[in-house]
Amino acid sequence: MKTVIVALVIAVSVLTQANAQGRQAGPPPPATPTPPPQQPATPPPPPPAAVNVRIDVTLIDEGGPQTLRESVSLTTTDRQEAVSRSEAEVNGNVMPTILNVDATPQVSGLPTGKIRLRMSLDYLPKWIENQPLGSRTRTRSSFAVVLDDAKSMVVANISDPATDRRVRVEVIATILK
Repeated sequence: MKTVIVALVIAVSVLTQANAQGRQAGPPPPATPTPPPQQPATPPPPPPAAVNVRIDVTLIDEGGPQTLRESVSLTTTDRQEAVSRSEAEVNGNVMPTILNVDATPQVSGLPTGKIRLRMSLDYLPKWIENQPLGSRTRTRSSFAVVLDDAKSMVVANISDPATDRRVRVEVIATILK
């Protein structure tokens, strides 16, 4: 019986020691997740340039009873919107004439002498006496272009789907110094 008790004591001692060692070592630490590779940060845009930009817009409306020229000039600063709203009734006529232009130039961050221009326009030509019905199609356009400083560019040629009218839009953007 002594042998059984000694064997039992040795077995308990071995198990207790093994259990204590297991608690000290503990479970393996959780694997730290590898962070995803960081994307390079997008650099902030350069600050607006301290310049004014004059935007000259000319619409040439051809193919109707007569050729019409309409012009708008706006001056604003880098990355700031300029807005022109013009609506008129001719001789009390309920058929208004509309010319609306919104333009936002950008100079900063571009090569010297270049101007990025976002522009939209809304144009309804004036009614001309004896003009056929349906020949006053309203034109709405939006576009973005890069212009050379002080050089004219035709940014749109718009055909009237109902008549032979064509509206050409020319823009000159000039950095004022």
